[in-house]
Amino acid sequence: MDLLNPLAFLFALLAVPIILLYLLRLQRREQTVSSTLLWRQVTMEREANTLWQRLRRNLLLILQLVTLAFLIFALVRPYVNMPSAVSGRSIVLLDASASMQATDVAPSRFEAARARVRDAINSLGANDQMTLIVVDGAPRALSALTSDKSQLLDALDSARPSLDAANWSAAIALAVATGAGDEDTTTLVVSDGAHADDLGLLPGKARFIPIGNSGDNVAISALTLRRTLRGLSAFVRVTNSGSQDDRALVSLRADGALVDARALDVPAGASAEWTIGNLSPNVVAVDARIDEAQLNFLAVDDAAYAVNPVNTTRHALLLTRGNRFLEQALASLPGLRVTRAVTALLGAQNYDLYVLDNMTATLPARANALLIGAQSVFTTSGVFSNTDYVRTEPHPIARNVDWRGVSVLDARRVNAPGWLRPVIESQGGPLVLAGESTEDDLQRVVLIPFELRRSDLPLQIAFPILIANSVEWLAPAQGLNVPLNVKPGEVVPMPENTRVTLPSGEEVVSERRGFAQTNQPGIYTFDTGRAQGAFAVNFTNVSESRIAPNPNLQVGSTGTNAEQTTPLPTSQREFWHAMAAIALILLLVEWWVYQRGLPAWTRRA
Repeated sequence: MDLLNPLAFLFALLAVPIILLYLLRLQRREQTVSSTLLWRQVTMEREANTLWQRLRRNLLLILQLVTLAFLIFALVRPYVNMPSAVSGRSIVLLDASASMQATDVAPSRFEAARARVRDAINSLGANDQMTLIVVDGAPRALSALTSDKSQLLDALDSARPSLDAANWSAAIALAVATGAGDEDTTTLVVSDGAHADDLGLLPGKARFIPIGNSGDNVAISALTLRRTLRGLSAFVRVTNSGSQDDRALVSLRADGALVDARALDVPAGASAEWTIGNLSPNVVAVDARIDEAQLNFLAVDDAAYAVNPVNTTRHALLLTRGNRFLEQALASLPGLRVTRAVTALLGAQNYDLYVLDNMTATLPARANALLIGAQSVFTTSGVFSNTDYVRTEPHPIARNVDWRGVSVLDARRVNAPGWLRPVIESQGGPLVLAGESTEDDLQRVVLIPFELRRSDLPLQIAFPILIANSVEWLAPAQGLNVPLNVKPGEVVPMPENTRVTLPSGEEVVSERRGFAQTNQPGIYTFDTGRAQGAFAVNFTNVSESRIAPNPNLQVGSTGTNAEQTTPLPTSQREFWHAMAAIALILLLVEWWVYQRGLPAWTRRA
């Protein structure tokens, strides 16, 4: 045992005035009485009216001196050196990825990790400091570098596991900014070690506390819907990432009603597939669940959801003098009914999409249009033939479009408004433009300023992809350009004040930047007033479903496994709190004795 504040022993001098108070004789006021015959024995001691008296055994004096002794011991701050996971200045990286929700360690890996961090916080010495960083898809510091245990424990209690993969690169950058790599700083990593190879780049001193003991898990790794001649067909894939064969009972529900269930034998490290046909084409959504499996320690990947991709029919008017490639590309799109004409019969029917193939027409207000070749919607200022590909700007219509092999003889230079931006550019000018207007007569426009017959675009694989992307962006199947499947936490673009019903049944309203409350996997329905639809939030992460822990993970250049390393660093463990508590109890006993008098056994003694 050692002392942090030995000068506090000077407070022991307070015992001197306490004892002196008991040596002083009490000065009493004289009072005349008729006789002192019965008080003679008592008055004999007081007749000698001296200032001092003999120090007698007194329980109150003993209690006061012992209380003073414990208070002094508390002030000198005694401590002992004890083995501890952390010492000095430390940074804790707490893994909060989806695999930490595995239950191979009761009650879960994350709670076990939280308990280990709590022990580390409680073992902090007087001069130790710690900061806590939770590591999920967006690592963040939950506390500043501090020695305040209550602050650290509050920050630890606020940590929650996520449905993301751990972003260890960002966590390492955050740790370095906090002080990792300094000579006096130790980084403590509390994790299952799964998919954490980046931790080998952690600078400075590091220690690793592994969590988890089994990699057995069965997951729904895929669920898709497709339209067949006999209705809808659902495809389910179940993957066993463990080391032992397993049998899983899987069920499929359509709009909440049970459709079928089947026991699938899933070999270790392999998958089993199941196709369910003859589903009603009017089904809005389906979900597949693993209802039972023997070796399954992660629950978040036991369910998957899918929305019927074609639950509405869109109508398109194609104005063309004849273009087989374009007609076939449009006809192959599901849920799109195309009407071909040479002239527009405006007023007879409103279409979701107008396609002008080298034609001129007056379009209705707020129309969505795919404009190809020469047309009168926008004026032109010439023709350019230097059409060598330069770049593709990020845009939904350019997704998976490879333009590098496309040859264009010439194209028109369009005097496009400011909201119509180039998407695919060549050396001479843009070859594909797209934009959305908020003021003009048109709403969304995709413009291809060259005639298809003056290029080999219809012969390239990029052509049907570009047409499909353009139609999906111009006239979304659900009336909105809302993806059918998103990941947890992903922001879904939709108009402000759209009513969205969560899987729990709660109804919320979207904000200006879209809908961001997608943390709960399941089916979400929305209603803008003009369009209704649904989308699914799925935790389908093959990597996170592989929950096998890695207890031998190398952490940093000098990193070690804390479970395998001896001896542990030592930390100063103070126990002044106990001394102060005993002093308080003694003070209360002294007060009680003073108020109630000495106990009977002390008076007999």
